[in-house]
Amino acid sequence: MSQIYSIRIAAKALNLHKLISLYEKCQHAQHRLYVYSKKTMCNIKNIVELETFRLTHLESDYLIVVEGKEAQDLLQPFEKENAS
Repeated sequence: MSQIYSIRIAAKALNLHKLISLYEKCQHAQHRLYVYSKKTMCNIKNIVELETFRLTHLESDYLIVVEGKEAQDLLQPFEKENAS
């Protein structure tokens, strides 16, 4: 059964390495990745889209949403980092 899980994270805390890691994990597990900023939502379909979104929304907080069977497991490492 598919899950939907989300976390809010500051854009400054989410560097390119972390984003690529999340993207690769989502692709490998065949999960959908969505990134929201104040007024913009993007269904991330490729790595270029992800980096473009990051570069155009540097000052914002993000809401990252993952949809799939292991959604919570994929976002837990980011949640732990965000709490500290």
